[in-house]
Amino acid sequence: MKLSKKLEKALNKQVAKEYEAAYVYNGMRIYLDDFGVPGATHWMTLQTKEEIEHAEDFIQFIKSVDGQVELAEIKAETTEYDGLASIWEAGLKHEKGITKSIEEILALAIEEKNYAAENFLRTYVDEQVEEEDNFRDVLELIQLAGDDKAAMFQVDSRLGQRGQE
Repeated sequence: MKLSKKLEKALNKQVAKEYEAAYVYNGMRIYLDDFGVPGATHWMTLQTKEEIEHAEDFIQFIKSVDGQVELAEIKAETTEYDGLASIWEAGLKHEKGITKSIEEILALAIEEKNYAAENFLRTYVDEQVEEEDNFRDVLELIQLAGDDKAAMFQVDSRLGQRGQE
């Protein structure tokens, strides 16, 4: 099933957004490492890698339907944040933007009756529910811990267990 030029362009933009997400999260990881929170650093390292996997999924999908992959320029990202809560707030906001983008591409695939693209994108709609929930859950833990250093130590320890569940 061949992609229309419009759908191919939208999917290629999403590839860039996924790589951009990895770049954003890598900047956060650098901040967390400098901040001295190994569990949070581990969590964000895995998030960075996951976004690269998502970009690769989009690339492979485009190629599987005989589309042309075009990589876009990725802008520089910050490694400066105002504490842990600000990182997960920024991450949640970023994930909401990714969700909106995927939903818009899905709407285009539905409009064009490109069922292969529709099926592929629906898996990413589900993925985005999980992504937003993960960021929201961590943000709530950080907010609950507040200024309590012992509680924050426990939060960091819990974040370090990501991938071991």
